[in-house]
Amino acid sequence: MKDTRSKNRSKKTGAATFFYCAFTLPALTLAANAYADDGVTEPTSEASKTQTVAQTLSSPAQLAQTAQPTTTQQNNSSSKRRAEQGGQVRNDQPDTTNAIVNAEASQTVTPPAPPSSQAASKGFIADSHLNLQFRNYSDYFQAPNTIYRHAWVQGAQANFESGYTQGLIGFGIDASLFGALKLDGGNGAGNMVHVGKDGGGSQQLAWAYPGMYDIKGRISETVVKYGLQDVTNPFLEPHDNRALPPTFLGVSMVSNDLAHTELQAGSFTKVDARGHTNLTNLTTSYGGTRIDRLTYVGGTWHYAKNGEMALYVDQADDVWRQYYGSVAQSFGDPTTIKWSGLANIYSTHDTGASRQGHINSNAYSVSVSAQHGPHALLLGYQQVLGDQFFDYVNETNGIYLTNSMDVDYNAPHEQSLQLRYTFDGKYAGVPGLKAMFWGQYGWGADASAGAAENASPSAPLHDLYWKNGEPVHGHHHEFGFIPSYTLQSGRFKDTKVTFIAMWHNSQYHYSDGNNMEYRLVVNVPVKVF
Repeated sequence: MKDTRSKNRSKKTGAATFFYCAFTLPALTLAANAYADDGVTEPTSEASKTQTVAQTLSSPAQLAQTAQPTTTQQNNSSSKRRAEQGGQVRNDQPDTTNAIVNAEASQTVTPPAPPSSQAASKGFIADSHLNLQFRNYSDYFQAPNTIYRHAWVQGAQANFESGYTQGLIGFGIDASLFGALKLDGGNGAGNMVHVGKDGGGSQQLAWAYPGMYDIKGRISETVVKYGLQDVTNPFLEPHDNRALPPTFLGVSMVSNDLAHTELQAGSFTKVDARGHTNLTNLTTSYGGTRIDRLTYVGGTWHYAKNGEMALYVDQADDVWRQYYGSVAQSFGDPTTIKWSGLANIYSTHDTGASRQGHINSNAYSVSVSAQHGPHALLLGYQQVLGDQFFDYVNETNGIYLTNSMDVDYNAPHEQSLQLRYTFDGKYAGVPGLKAMFWGQYGWGADASAGAAENASPSAPLHDLYWKNGEPVHGHHHEFGFIPSYTLQSGRFKDTKVTFIAMWHNSQYHYSDGNNMEYRLVVNVPVKVF
């Protein structure tokens, strides 16, 4: 995952951690939808977030592949919204933006129940909830002869969600207080610890701020929110692979009024990024280009019990217009063999003032997985068609491609292949125990066209398309292992302990450098009322 790219691009390295946890079978029939950096959840389709895999995986696409009782590619659960990367803001450490890791770290151990219809509302107070989430987060990162990073942080969230007033249209509010304490480290830790308003590191030992606040309205099964919030879709899902997740300022709409269909729309302008306590502009993850407003619309159709299709479009004003489509399907039963398949694609084109230059690129992935009892095996293939890196919004897991694990495998013309094994203890008499292991190989990267357009050292994207004096090219590979256990009973029921280990090795001129990363994440949810 790109935790901090050597080339100044931030990546989602934390995503693997969270990815693993969230990877319930769905996304990966193994954790297919994960960012190696953060987490996993149950199989979900692109638009719907399945909690099981979503808690471990970040990207819905990967989740859909996990062999689970349900097939949902997007895994729209809020649990995926946890991140680790830093986006265009380039830290001195490689930042990986991966779905898997991201989802894992930010997993929601106790996912909220589906909202009741407005007609069944019990009122603003009667339906309100207050939940606490404590996350102990430790990270160790080493890049040979270049970067060393260590951080140990205790994060805490107090999340209040009111009910809706009664009547045809109900109104309510959400408010969250975030806080963190640095227990150790900070050397090269970037956005794992507090980041000052100037974007530089600070020496603060503790920090607190309003992490979310919004007003909301509901009619029937349609909810509209305005404020600083958490959303989940193929473009704007929080990369929650740190002690605290990022949140976004804007307006969103989610509607479940149509049978078997979820519709979404929204428009956002600012982000409260990981490690920050103030709002900043949205930017692209690899190019670092400012986005004044990101607007999206789309939905997911569950055309069958174990199948779904998703279609979304977004526009980053004066940067790009991006289209996303996916199909996820599973059949069979884990007691014999359960097969799951997922195919998705992003098509990106510059628009308006083209602040990030000419963009005409497609990126797609396909995967198939088979599950027998607690064991699942997934094979995934991914390819980028175009002369530009596949890019997405910084601070998000907006890359639902199957092979976005520790790193994204998103260089121009790059192809990649992944083999992933997952174990689900639920089918072996050990509920709560999960494990994921994967190996991945990427080849064919060729950024010569982009390098020619950014040949000058002062060119905006020079550092993106050049590596060690030559255009980005070559091959690379990675391995990762993510075991986790969730307590099933007792005073600390639903507490989840996740360990993440990832190793990446590349040729001298590939964009992501060699690194080793280890993380230990303990999530403790507490329901107050």
